[in-house]
Amino acid sequence: MIYLQNLHKQFGSKIVLKNVNFHLRPGERVGLVGENGTGKTTLFRLIMNTESSDSGKIVFRKGAQAATLEQELNAYNGSVLERVISGNHSLQVIRQKMDDLEKKMYSKPTSEAATSHYGKLQHQFEQLNGYELEPRACAILSGLGFSDDEFKKPLNEFSGGWRMRVEMARLLLQNPDILLLDEPTNHFDLKSVEWLEGFLKNYDGSLLLISHDRRFLNNLVTRIVELDRGVLTLYSGDYNDFERLKKEREAQLLSESVNQQKRISEIERFIERFRAKNTKATQVQSRIKMLNKMERIETMTDTKTVGFRFPQPVRTGRISMELEKIDKSYGDNIVYKNFSIRIERGWKVALVGENGAGKSTLMKLLAGIIPHDGGQIQPGHNVTRSYYAQHQADTLDPKKTVLESIDELSHNLLRTQIRTILGSFLFSGDDVNKKVSVLSGGERSRLSLARMLASPSSLLLLDEPTNHLDMRSCEVLSAALADYEGTLCIISHDRHFLDGFINRVWEVKQGSVSEYIGNYSEYENSKTQEREIELSSPTISTRKPSFSPHQQSHDRKRIEAENRNIKHQTLKPLRSNLKKIEARLEKVLSEKTTIENKLANSSIYESKNKVQLLKTLNQQMKLTNEEKSLTEEWDKLSSQIEEYESSSTPKN
Repeated sequence: MIYLQNLHKQFGSKIVLKNVNFHLRPGERVGLVGENGTGKTTLFRLIMNTESSDSGKIVFRKGAQAATLEQELNAYNGSVLERVISGNHSLQVIRQKMDDLEKKMYSKPTSEAATSHYGKLQHQFEQLNGYELEPRACAILSGLGFSDDEFKKPLNEFSGGWRMRVEMARLLLQNPDILLLDEPTNHFDLKSVEWLEGFLKNYDGSLLLISHDRRFLNNLVTRIVELDRGVLTLYSGDYNDFERLKKEREAQLLSESVNQQKRISEIERFIERFRAKNTKATQVQSRIKMLNKMERIETMTDTKTVGFRFPQPVRTGRISMELEKIDKSYGDNIVYKNFSIRIERGWKVALVGENGAGKSTLMKLLAGIIPHDGGQIQPGHNVTRSYYAQHQADTLDPKKTVLESIDELSHNLLRTQIRTILGSFLFSGDDVNKKVSVLSGGERSRLSLARMLASPSSLLLLDEPTNHLDMRSCEVLSAALADYEGTLCIISHDRHFLDGFINRVWEVKQGSVSEYIGNYSEYENSKTQEREIELSSPTISTRKPSFSPHQQSHDRKRIEAENRNIKHQTLKPLRSNLKKIEARLEKVLSEKTTIENKLANSSIYESKNKVQLLKTLNQQMKLTNEEKSLTEEWDKLSSQIEEYESSSTPKN
């Protein structure tokens, strides 16, 4: 669908793309990854021709249309539905011509030619599925969280995040041959993310996707292309495969680089030793030319994070926050009525639920951001609160530098510790001396998170904290929150991120909360089990009443325990075999590296070492075959384990 041919782009001295070549095949789903600032978004702009390359070219398959989600929101006076439908320009032109003809036909006698022309337009409209356009648009809007009564509302009544969802619906309705999506889930809740994932799985065109959401990538892509220092490197498989293959490639490159450096050192010593001897002049010049022509092996960018423990909050009482008989309404919309709940020290809670269920309202009540209409909200002993939402970044002092913004809060930290925290959130070198006023929206969000973790409160309340973070920063934040000893309440659409640290899920629905112990994956399994029980017992109502998080369903616990036991008995031998294979595979790879190092030494190819060479090549072949066999067995066992772990009902 798209060919990138020797594409080169640089800004000043910084090379963003270094004569790259890449082919996006028909129907293929590819994840584009790389640290912030490497040029992923620039590549999208080049493909969409909103920015020009310095050299090289981009070739589209004849007739192929590409589309991307526009980040700039333009003013629009129509309704939500009208905006979504307006994305299909050709159909809009035909529809307008039909409307104009209809007006003429109703106002005066119609000629046979006009009637014939109208019939042709109608046939074209039907051929292009024009009559299905509005139902499809409504289905997409519903999937992205809009209610039926919101379809006809003026678009300008909605917030930026919801307007971005409208732009996504408009893009999906166009159904282009190639979709370029740059962090498409940033403005979505969990349910909408899952819907979008399902939609894209059934999308027939080619997809190039930038996302920090590991699970979203794993469920969609079949190849990963990494942009690092201007070079595109391709890996087969999903993001997990990419991480594994990248480590293997990194080890191989490091070994090759070490061997090359040894060879270079040997040549340089020869040159220095015989440079002044006329009898060796030809050999010296030959080696100088050899050095000049030698292409240096570049190892990969080191993205390992610094082993640093973020500061911890002061210890509090057992209860962090308690809400008693809370009432909260917005006009006629009653969100909570006589609602009671409490959160205890050490709980790390994810709030989930449909749009409008009351997640953000509950978060803001816990944070003290909005008033309640009735009841009592009581913080626990020694509890302090910190609230993060994207607009919180606007409260930063624009006159201060990045370093000063952290320094004013973290009085007990050394300057090196502060720089480590900032480095974890991608502020390094001279970046720390930038004024807040010149930072982008994403940079301000990262700075707000860094400030929060540099001097943490005992109760952290986070609303979509990962939206402007890359994969590395998400991992840093996840590790920091896993290590955090206080209490946490979070809203996030990133399922893999949540799995890293939460220990319970609160499902908000119809003014009540249902609690599920465990991480997000365990919550999903529990929901699947509930649906299976409901389907197997259609005459029994399984709707759960509003209840305090301290009340648990005895039947659900029993079923979960039985299934966990069956699953454990099934998985135990599989995991044991996998462990043995991994140990052997590690040994084989180590032996193979040793053999390859021997083969990289030119002395082995001398005639006197012929026997040793043949023996070494034979060993290499045996190890390669064993590696292939072990890898296939590893893949098979891993798939079996993954299938059992993800299934709600273990297979016999």
